[in-house]
Amino acid sequence: MKGVKYKMIKPYDFVPFLPYKPYDDVKAERGDGKIPIRVKTLTPVHIPSGEYTVSGDNSMIYKEFVKVNGVPVIPGTSFKGCIRSIAESISYSCLYIFDKQKKELIPEFKLEAQEKDHEKNKEQRNENGKKCIVSDMFGMPGQKSKIVFNDLRGVPNKYKLEIKGIPTSFRPNPDAEYYLENGKYKGYKFYKHGINGIQPKGNMLCEFVAENSLFEGEIIYKNLTEEQIRLLCFSLGLSGDINPKIGYGKNYFYGSIEVTSDAKWVEKAKQYKNIEKDDIKNNINLIISILNYKNAVTSVD
Repeated sequence: MKGVKYKMIKPYDFVPFLPYKPYDDVKAERGDGKIPIRVKTLTPVHIPSGEYTVSGDNSMIYKEFVKVNGVPVIPGTSFKGCIRSIAESISYSCLYIFDKQKKELIPEFKLEAQEKDHEKNKEQRNENGKKCIVSDMFGMPGQKSKIVFNDLRGVPNKYKLEIKGIPTSFRPNPDAEYYLENGKYKGYKFYKHGINGIQPKGNMLCEFVAENSLFEGEIIYKNLTEEQIRLLCFSLGLSGDINPKIGYGKNYFYGSIEVTSDAKWVEKAKQYKNIEKDDIKNNINLIISILNYKNAVTSVD
């Protein structure tokens, strides 16, 4: 495949930023719980271990899928980051931008109130001051997460490993024109799904778990409000309306998954979907249009 050129694919869309609002619902009851998680891969998924492996017949060197004791796992940290991004896009969340140049590209309405609250907390040395709903759940600099995403382990005899060659990916350029609108970032970027068979081939060899592979694990949370639990469940995709994307090669239509759990948690996800706040509802509808696998791209032409 040496010398083959690939069409530049930008299979993503944006969900606009919502304003920051402090989450200080002190009157709300809070609780602890454990959510059983089942994941089915809808397309091949690659999560790199950081190691290269030589095939048994010495015919190829490839990037290995992350494993524990020989069993493929979806690391909790990878899964958590994906779910947090979804939760931030459909709630009055805050943004942590440490690059001054990139900070100037964030719409003022998103940062102004957030920075005022953070400065006030710093002046008052109030570590438990106002936070957004997502930072209160997932943590922030100086505060631990209230949610533990345990690794999801491959179910014995229910997963398949395969080697695939994919094109080399390049680091995203968020300063590019297609990320901006009126000189400011459009919002949160999410990669669309693509049906199996349209993924481009390339020279970089990676170990994937094949489509229809199964993983299981759990999420443990402490001291969350009912609204936060509902937000978490919807962001996981438990209502069936969205399918998260994880791992490497999302821009080449890899990494699509289906997340399921017990009926109790499905109902909580549906309750967040039906939230009575128009701006959040609008973003929920937008992210469904992007992340529902039924809307998967069928061709790259």
